[in-house]
Amino acid sequence: MRLAATGALAVALTALLSACVSVDPEDAAERAVVGATLGAAAGAGLGATVAINPLLGAWVGADTGATLGGALGVMTTPPAPSYTPIAVPAEAVIPGFYDGWPPGYHAPPGDPETQPPHAG
Repeated sequence: MRLAATGALAVALTALLSACVSVDPEDAAERAVVGATLGAAAGAGLGATVAINPLLGAWVGADTGATLGGALGVMTTPPAPSYTPIAVPAEAVIPGFYDGWPPGYHAPPGDPETQPPHAG
């Protein structure tokens, strides 16, 4: 009963948190699968190490770890971008800015392939 209550609480918490932010459903599903897999592996290892009966500990640990790992994977899904794209101008924003060497700079010594700045 306690395991079912933990699972129901994790699912409810996941649904509440994912409703706050718009996320890509495919990304959330992928993260849930990865989180459940890693949680099951970690839970099984920890349960087998700590429990008196290693087989039972691994089983309970894997079940609990998968539930919590899946919920954690969904909760940590980054939100979808909410900005509008920036239009790139067709011409230079500051005309002539890159036409000459900056004040105090000169061509590197010993490099004959360096082109001189454009005469503007």
